[in-house]
Amino acid sequence: MRLSTRLRLARQNFNPREGWLNFRQSIRQMRGTNMWIFILYGLLFDTAANLWRPFALPFLNRLGGAEIHITLLNSLPGLVAAVVLLPGAFMFRRFANQKRATAAFILVSRALILVLALIPALPPYIRPMLFVVTLGLMNFPDALSQTSLQSFLGSVFNGNMRGQAIAVRTKFGQAIIPVVSIITGLVITFVPRTEEQRMMLYQGFFIVAFLVGVLEVRMFNRLQVNEQANAPAQVDRRVIFRQIFRDKHFRSFFIPAIFFVFTWQAGWPLFAFHQVRVLQATELWFAIFALASGISAFFSGTFWQKWLRKYGNNAIFVISGLLLAANTILAPFVPNVQMMAVLSIFTGFSAIGINTALLNGVLEATPDENRMIYLAFYNTMVNVSLFIAPFFAHLLFGIWGNAAALFIVSGLRVVATGVIWWVHRKGEHGSSLSS
Repeated sequence: MRLSTRLRLARQNFNPREGWLNFRQSIRQMRGTNMWIFILYGLLFDTAANLWRPFALPFLNRLGGAEIHITLLNSLPGLVAAVVLLPGAFMFRRFANQKRATAAFILVSRALILVLALIPALPPYIRPMLFVVTLGLMNFPDALSQTSLQSFLGSVFNGNMRGQAIAVRTKFGQAIIPVVSIITGLVITFVPRTEEQRMMLYQGFFIVAFLVGVLEVRMFNRLQVNEQANAPAQVDRRVIFRQIFRDKHFRSFFIPAIFFVFTWQAGWPLFAFHQVRVLQATELWFAIFALASGISAFFSGTFWQKWLRKYGNNAIFVISGLLLAANTILAPFVPNVQMMAVLSIFTGFSAIGINTALLNGVLEATPDENRMIYLAFYNTMVNVSLFIAPFFAHLLFGIWGNAAALFIVSGLRVVATGVIWWVHRKGEHGSSLSS
């Protein structure tokens, strides 16, 4: 059938009212299900986080933070999570109700946001380091609760439904993130007349984020989890670790994925240096970066979902990995905040692809039995990388400067993407990276 004929038939069959009614019917059918609860939980999670996290860097800058504080801001959460994840995963298995324990850890994490609200009232010389350390400690309950949640996803949703749940939750989240970020950025930029008033606004947003976090916990508690996921279990750690190291299916996903994650994380502080020190970006511009990236991620979610079904995780890794490498090599040539906002569009598009492939890939690569231990091991290695990568980037920055460091990281991302492609092409490992 000719293209013009297909377009004419599409116009004839297109009925906006019918499409809206179908959408409303789908929403009504979804209400009360785990999918619906998972989406609402995700919206509250994203709202609580984006009331303050996009502005952590400018807030640190206003507190008097230096380059080393920016490095630690990216690095310390990884160190904390790397230390606690594996012991915490074994600890979780002993809880009679793992869901209740997960909710408790989420609530502790949100309560630490209140500590951030107190920092502007403290002496100036301790503010930057206290802010960085508090964020690092916050990753203790965060890492455990999110790993447990990933484990629940394997029990709550089956293979096909799991991918759909992740994609739909991500798409709705990417819709709310830019809205929350831009409103917060506009308020922080234009409402206060003095620096003192600006700090009071920051404190207000921290408190609101905590309150939204309480609602987030309540929504999480409504998630219906398989009873087996809540059952305590005694396990032999040595047996599980031998199983992990001998699992070729998991190993063929894990090794190239961690290599790429390291190169991805190494670029974060370098981007931050460029945005804060070179471009002098304010809170409003950080909100605009988040808006551009979020809108791009929202509209690209459907694209990546279709590619995931059609071509598998490996294709998503390769395409989005190469796009992230291109973004990194372009960053030093960005002369102003306006062009950085344009680059954020491509960053959001490629980042959502990587996030989708990583989450879906690790859930595919982990067996149902002892899934939480597998995930804890994987996330521990991700956080070890998160701890090392910013210092690696800081070393490159100190020796060659920010532009050369970004070029090196971009090259490493290309190499890591090539490794992923090569592992997939190997005969005995080919199915490990594809869906």
